[in-house]
Amino acid sequence: MSNPLTAKLSIAIRFVVFGVGGFLLMLGARVSFLDELASRATHSVWPVAFTAIGIVGAVSMLYGVGEWGRWAYLGVFLSIPLSMLLWFVPFYPQDKLAGALAPAVVAVVAYLLAKRHYSRGQSRS
Repeated sequence: MSNPLTAKLSIAIRFVVFGVGGFLLMLGARVSFLDELASRATHSVWPVAFTAIGIVGAVSMLYGVGEWGRWAYLGVFLSIPLSMLLWFVPFYPQDKLAGALAPAVVAVVAYLLAKRHYSRGQSRS
């Protein structure tokens, strides 16, 4: 029988290392991706590499929050950097609050859709 304190500590460490670490990895890759696109006129392989690193960060977050195997939640994690592309649309509102809320709103909607997806699967079983 395992110690409940050890189990909770293990979950906390997994969350910090994989959840927070994956989030930082994903956002860092996203910023580097956008910087690489903006700074070079020639084509480079780096945007593809940064995209792969961002996906690894999202998968890491999936493990870190204890949702491994529930792949629909990847949509929630990947919606954050994808919704940041709205910032580069010319007609997007330049207000700081609107700019900050867009990724949050998109992530909440993606979360609710993923949650609904899994609640339907459980009700069928």
